[in-house]
Amino acid sequence: MKMYNCNLIIFLYVLGGLLLAGCEKKEVMEYEGVDGIYFDVQYGAAHGDESVWARQNYTYVSFGSLEAVEADITMKVGISGSVKDYDRPFRVEIVQDSTNAIPEEEYTGFTEEQVIKAGENHAYVTLKVFKSSRLTRDTARIHLRIDPGEHFTLPFSEVGKIPGRWSDTKSQFATSGDPAVHDVFFNNILQRPAGWGANEYSGNFGTFSPEKYQYLMDVSGYTKAHFEQLLAMTTGGRGGKIRTIAVKDLQARFNKGYYRLQSGDADGWEEWMLEERGTMMWVPGITWWNENTLPEELVKQYYKPQSNE
Repeated sequence: MKMYNCNLIIFLYVLGGLLLAGCEKKEVMEYEGVDGIYFDVQYGAAHGDESVWARQNYTYVSFGSLEAVEADITMKVGISGSVKDYDRPFRVEIVQDSTNAIPEEEYTGFTEEQVIKAGENHAYVTLKVFKSSRLTRDTARIHLRIDPGEHFTLPFSEVGKIPGRWSDTKSQFATSGDPAVHDVFFNNILQRPAGWGANEYSGNFGTFSPEKYQYLMDVSGYTKAHFEQLLAMTTGGRGGKIRTIAVKDLQARFNKGYYRLQSGDADGWEEWMLEERGTMMWVPGITWWNENTLPEELVKQYYKPQSNE
C-alpha cells in the first residue's frame, strides 16, 4: 500500500470535474499516472491560519502601507498524489515577457531549481522584493511558472473551492487562475489607512487620495503607523489634531496665492496645494472651496489684473 498525505487529498474541480476523493487514515483511491504539481499559495485574515486561508492566485505587497523598504515573499507549491521516499526536483521560472520588475534593483534571491523533498508534500519558493522610486506610480509584476520536470505533471487548468478552506480569493489584480503560474505584484502607492475609516470619505480628512495622505503625513509629522491606529484617529484625538494642522496650512497657502492674485500676479495660484487630478486640496473645515473646486475657478474669482493707466 502506498503512503499518501491526507492533508493534500483535497477536492479539486478540474474543468468542472471532481478529480480527487477524500481519504481515511492515509488510504486513498489508487492514483494512476505521474503526480501533479501546482502553486498553493495561501494568505488571509490574521485570525485564521494556513490551514484555513483561501488559495490565492497572486501575492501583493503594498509598500504604501508599510514602513519597510523590502519584503520577503514565500510561495507554497503543493502536489497531488503520493508522498515519495526520495527527492523530486522541479523548476520555477520567471516569465520575462510577463514580468516588468527589475532584477537586483526590485527583486533578488530567486532560485529556479526547486525540490519536493522525500516524505514531503510541498515546497516553498522564496524571493525578496524592494521598494523603488518608480513604484510610487507604477506596479511591478513578477510572473512565475512551474516547469514540472520528469516527476510531475501540470494536470489542472484551475482549482475550485477546497473543502476546509475559506473562499475569500483576492481579485484586486486580474490573473488567469492557472495553478501552474503565480504572480507577485508590489508597489509603493499609498493605500487608505485604517485610521481613515471604513469608507473612502472621512469626516476628518475628506475623500481619500494618495496625494492627500502623503500631504497629511508631511504637514503633521505623523507616519503610516500612526494613521493605521484606528482608535487613536478620532475627531477628538489625533485625527482632529491632524485636520486642524492641515486646515491652517492649506488656508495659509491659499492666502499667499490670494494676495498675489489680488496684486495682479496671475501665477499666484501656484502657492496652492493641489490634488493630482487638478482640484484643490481640501479637508473638512475649509469653507472657501471644496474638494471638487478647480484652481482656475478661484483664479477667475480673485485675480485682479493691474491697470496700466
